[in-house]
Amino acid sequence: MGLRNTPLEFGTLAKALHWLVAVGIFTLLYLGLQQAGMEKGPAKSEIRFIHGSIALTVLVLMTIRIVWRWMNDVPAYPAGAAAWQRLAAKAVHWGLYVVIFVQLTAGAMTVATGGKNLPFFGLFSIPLPVAENHDNHEFWEEIHEFTWKPIAALLTLHVLAALYNHFVARNDVLRRMTVGVK
Repeated sequence: MGLRNTPLEFGTLAKALHWLVAVGIFTLLYLGLQQAGMEKGPAKSEIRFIHGSIALTVLVLMTIRIVWRWMNDVPAYPAGAAAWQRLAAKAVHWGLYVVIFVQLTAGAMTVATGGKNLPFFGLFSIPLPVAENHDNHEFWEEIHEFTWKPIAALLTLHVLAALYNHFVARNDVLRRMTVGVK
């Protein structure tokens, strides 16, 4: 298996980016829901700091992933896949990309319009050229808080489709994005 994609499976880089982003997104969803019910204080601040640092990492990985996808062939859909399945797969993938980017952007804008820099695990922080503004902060926070729901719905569809393809349709859709799955 090489770095680049082939007509039959995704390459090593595409697989690594897929699974790193997946772990990052699930971690962000968990941390976001965890902090939602917490009172303000040091524990919530620490979770927000980690949440923001992971989000910045996911943003970079997602950007690399999209560029890599455009630069490489994508393995063909299995023979016999219905047109609606191909369309649904494309819609879910691109829907995930769009909503995740909206979520990450809204999170960054929430931090920036709140007058803070974007943290990165205490190593450095990134200032955005955005003025502190309460109304804009509330706007971006609303978008950030809403978009986890479509992400969760699309992720559920994505996982269910992968499992359907593997266990019911018995094709190679799941195998071509994993290592060692038979």
